[in-house]
Amino acid sequence: MKIVYLLIICSSWIVMNCQLILYDTDVIVDENILESNCLYYRINTEKLAYQELSNIIDEMIPYCLRPMNISKILFRNLTNTNSQNLTFEELRVSNVSTQELLAWSAPIDLVEKYQVYLNDIDLSLSNELFYNCTPPWFGLQCQYSFAFSEDMAIADVVENEFNIKTSYLESTGILIQQLPCYTHIKCDRGGTFLCLDWREVCNGRIDCIDEGLDEAFCFDMELNECEENEYRCHNGLCIPEEFWENGFGDADCLDRSDEFADVLYPTSCFQDPAFRCEEHSCRTNWHDFPCGDGQCVQKFDECHNGRHLLLIQSISNQGYLSDKCFIAMMCLTQLIKEIRGTVCETLFRNYFIYEFIKHCDPIFQFPIIPVHSNHIRFLYENISLKSDSNLLIIPDYVCYDEQLCDCLNSTFFYENLTCINSSELYLTTSISGHIWIDMILSIESYFRSCINHRIFFNKMNKYENQTLLLYQCNNSSKLISKHRIFDENIDCCMSDDENDKLSCQPTSKHRIKCINESKCLSSLHTHDDCPFTENQLEKKISFSKICDGSDEFLFKDLNGKIHTDESQCNYWPCNNMYSQCDGFWTCPNGKDEENCFQTGCQSETYACISPYNYSLICLSSQRVNDGIDDCLGAMDELRSCRRLYPSEKNPKRFRCQNSSLCLSSMELCNNIRTCPLGEDEDFCDKNRFMCQQISNFNRTIIEDILCRSIDNEKNRIIHFSIHTSSNYPQSETNTINEIIQLKQEKSHIQKHIRSEKISYSLSWYCNRGLTLRLRSEYENNERICMCPPGWNHFIDYI
Repeated sequence: MKIVYLLIICSSWIVMNCQLILYDTDVIVDENILESNCLYYRINTEKLAYQELSNIIDEMIPYCLRPMNISKILFRNLTNTNSQNLTFEELRVSNVSTQELLAWSAPIDLVEKYQVYLNDIDLSLSNELFYNCTPPWFGLQCQYSFAFSEDMAIADVVENEFNIKTSYLESTGILIQQLPCYTHIKCDRGGTFLCLDWREVCNGRIDCIDEGLDEAFCFDMELNECEENEYRCHNGLCIPEEFWENGFGDADCLDRSDEFADVLYPTSCFQDPAFRCEEHSCRTNWHDFPCGDGQCVQKFDECHNGRHLLLIQSISNQGYLSDKCFIAMMCLTQLIKEIRGTVCETLFRNYFIYEFIKHCDPIFQFPIIPVHSNHIRFLYENISLKSDSNLLIIPDYVCYDEQLCDCLNSTFFYENLTCINSSELYLTTSISGHIWIDMILSIESYFRSCINHRIFFNKMNKYENQTLLLYQCNNSSKLISKHRIFDENIDCCMSDDENDKLSCQPTSKHRIKCINESKCLSSLHTHDDCPFTENQLEKKISFSKICDGSDEFLFKDLNGKIHTDESQCNYWPCNNMYSQCDGFWTCPNGKDEENCFQTGCQSETYACISPYNYSLICLSSQRVNDGIDDCLGAMDELRSCRRLYPSEKNPKRFRCQNSSLCLSSMELCNNIRTCPLGEDEDFCDKNRFMCQQISNFNRTIIEDILCRSIDNEKNRIIHFSIHTSSNYPQSETNTINEIIQLKQEKSHIQKHIRSEKISYSLSWYCNRGLTLRLRSEYENNERICMCPPGWNHFIDYI
């Protein structure tokens, strides 16, 4: 009867497709890493990248119990009196096969032992027990169940566990203080809760303010060269060349330097367990603060998991400052709204701020930890004598280690630091409307040219003979890899590393060589600086690219004469069903884009921005491409920038006033005044990098018009392709079937999610892992974590 009952229970379980087969139920010790009781989650999806390439993701993620040490292995001697059990001998007598045990979600180790028993009738194994688990319990002794999901397959469990995570931005503002730490480096981040993320190791900036061990031995990566059949990532690591996809698809380099620069960072990594989030750091020339889960933001911007709050907390150390001075300075940063019962808005509204700063010393440092690396600090002098409240937070001096920044001219010395008057640095404070953030970004950019670590400074002689691999900055002792030349990162104080005449010194076949120019582009370039490149001499050109308004390709005719894909297009109808309202001016006067989205402008007019007061104007179409700049960025005179920079990869269409300099959308509102007159930053509202935001919800109408004019060009629909053609009805049927299946899967998931309300903190309990309930003799609901590789309970890095 016991066997019959078992078969009935397990048959119903199979129908529900809820097999949870554990691997490695015996603890595995591998190089001091402990793991046991693993479930494997497979991601196998196919998605279209840039419409023409199919990007296949096939990953296997093992979620295991990974204790910190052998003493923390949980409940090895559990005695389960709640579930039925059968000995191997009882199973054999009932003719139960190993295939049936697998179908009943028996752990793989136990199934293998049972097969050994069947093969040899090993009496020592005859009393081994198989536990008949009643869903939702599973495991060798039915000791586990998932905290948030019942009767679900592992794929559903993982997707549900990550989907229920609520963004900090949507929560009630509860700070999750137990975020992941890299445990192999002892690191003081300056705060109680902020610790080192592995993405902050060897990122070019010292994050450990005590000894700087996170950057201590990283320069050796600068000397690394890859094999002929490999691609060198910007950080010096190598990947197989076949993994380099010319920028398409997901990145394989840890620093994402093998993907297109205009590919947006994943913003939903807090709900995504895949490789693209879990195993990637931040690009060196873009969002550089790691949230700890694959999301990258600008410093002090908001992380979905709330890690940015720990960064704010790290500067909130009072030190030797008086109470009122400390409160005043914290409020002046505008990073917080309230501190110690004092509402910052009240201080500003009633001018109490001036009373509070009277309690500051004549000369003091704030914050008490470095604002950048482990040596750059802000110094304030006689702050109580200042009358403009907007300028109170701007430091009088910026102090640094003179040996590490040997090309800067100092003003005076303070204790053991060299200081320079902040007025000499031209700190940017009016870009985003947030003075403190703008200053920090300016400081990080300005002091990027400093030597990164004293260990490197002390070993300078070791590297001086490496002239084939290293470049020495002008007027400085700093050495950098030649692969960092002309990569849009100013690494030298004289900016000589960004001289395009040096750009072909790194003889990498993966750099883009410009035709008829001694210029080679790095993989980090956010825009094309070549009108044409050598790899654009085409024998075949897609029909959709001919006479589409954008010079992209070169080809030779039978006489050897070079033409572009826009040659002899005078009689080509530019305003047609394929060109209308795609955000790109195929017609010189923009006729194909008239009345395509709501701007308030009438027909025969073009919506653009006044270069004088940054307001919306409706320009007559007769004044478009008439040789006179009427709009901000010369957006009514696009031909000049298109002629210089025709590529759609990251088009440069914003032309500076009284200049031939053209900028891409990534150079607008990025806290760097690139135009001679600064209009690329002056028009910006509070949204920094506003054209790079996935959603245009927060953009003003001015910003939206400008972003549409530039960015839509690189997102044009490709007609006459397999994926956009309607001549393949089977694809549509497959899509419908996929949608129906997806709805059914979502319905199944929703049906088996536990009904109780899940709090914000509980949904983040295991961070990147899966939350289990552990059955024990004493307690039925203790929570433990199944962790992916590289993590352990409680989800620290190992």
